[in-house]
Amino acid sequence: MTELSLTRHAEARMRQRGYKDEDVDLVFRVGTRVADDAFLLTDKDAARAIRKRKQEIQQLERLRGSQVIVEGETLITLYHTTMRPRRRNRKSWRHS
Repeated sequence: MTELSLTRHAEARMRQRGYKDEDVDLVFRVGTRVADDAFLLTDKDAARAIRKRKQEIQQLERLRGSQVIVEGETLITLYHTTMRPRRRNRKSWRHS
């Protein structure tokens, strides 16, 4: 969670209202500051974060099985390690 100290009141309200530390952190990260002391997760904020995560999921699907080779701070090469199934040349058998 963001480096905040929680009052006993805040801890009690989080438990009562079903909030987790991660929920508070997410509101801080993607929400809009509406005052010096307040953040609000608007519909627009949520839609933007959802869109970003959907794009990230698509990227992860595309990169699944990728391997990156580095030496120190230098990228040497990168490639997909997953083996694609080979096509078999099957002969058709005809019955007479």
